[in-house]
Amino acid sequence: MCSLPFSIQTFRAFDGAELHYVDVGSGQAMVYVCGFGSTIESQAPFISAMAEVGRIIVFDQRAFGMTPAAGEMGIAPSARDVRALLEHLDLRDVVLYGYSMGAAVTFSYVEQFGTDRLSRVILGDMSPKLINEDGWTLGLYQGAYTRSMYEEDLALLRTDYKRFALRVAEGLLFPNSASLPLSQSGTTEEIRARILAQRSDLIAQTLLKGMVDITAEHMSANYHYWSTMAGADFRTVLPRIDVPAMILYADPGSAYRPETAAYMSHQIPRSSRMPLYGCTHMAASENPMQWRGCVAAFAYG
Repeated sequence: MCSLPFSIQTFRAFDGAELHYVDVGSGQAMVYVCGFGSTIESQAPFISAMAEVGRIIVFDQRAFGMTPAAGEMGIAPSARDVRALLEHLDLRDVVLYGYSMGAAVTFSYVEQFGTDRLSRVILGDMSPKLINEDGWTLGLYQGAYTRSMYEEDLALLRTDYKRFALRVAEGLLFPNSASLPLSQSGTTEEIRARILAQRSDLIAQTLLKGMVDITAEHMSANYHYWSTMAGADFRTVLPRIDVPAMILYADPGSAYRPETAAYMSHQIPRSSRMPLYGCTHMAASENPMQWRGCVAAFAYG
């Protein structure tokens, strides 16, 4: 167990697997579903900040942080784990907040369970479909991520995980475009050096550590998370989000275009958009005070 300023608890998931979570603060409950590679430990500052104004519940997804790899892993199973956590705590009228991959888990929750037990939804810098194809240009890397890139990523996840992770990290840290996408060429050492030559700040270093310097178990599990997230199409789910929703997004962004948030807002009946200007996909770290303020105001206000 890592040293954290809050008590770690466990719950049994839908298939009997044991997952670790924290439940701190009081009042309106918000369940926060972390992004790809993020954990309770990495999100401790955010958890502590939210606990000062409301109740926040965060769990380590399977193979992440303190939760071991067990059973089925991926976006749909994580959504079922969210449901099991809500039932374990007998929670209703919950604010469900998903950032990045966590937003994909939120889409899957709505796909499987509707908005039952939810009062509001927060979607942080995500697209309902990551692969850009068949006229869809609002996916990953600001329209540059193609099906062939997705298939190449799946192969790398099996054969050269660190190179895959560095390619993703580069795409999240710097702006992209469909007409002039970032170069994803080079060895792991060359890509890491290229990233750090442009961004050697703590945010970049933390991202690299969280995505690249992980256990073999976590690397293996990430195949299932990436394949089920990047290969999904949740566009038909958006109109089913019939509770108030806030779409937080980075502008100009790096992973997604601001137009992606506009599309989602048009599809989700009771939604609003909140941009964080001058930020990449790492907006929650680049402008934490505004990001946290937006989340707290919508969830607890």
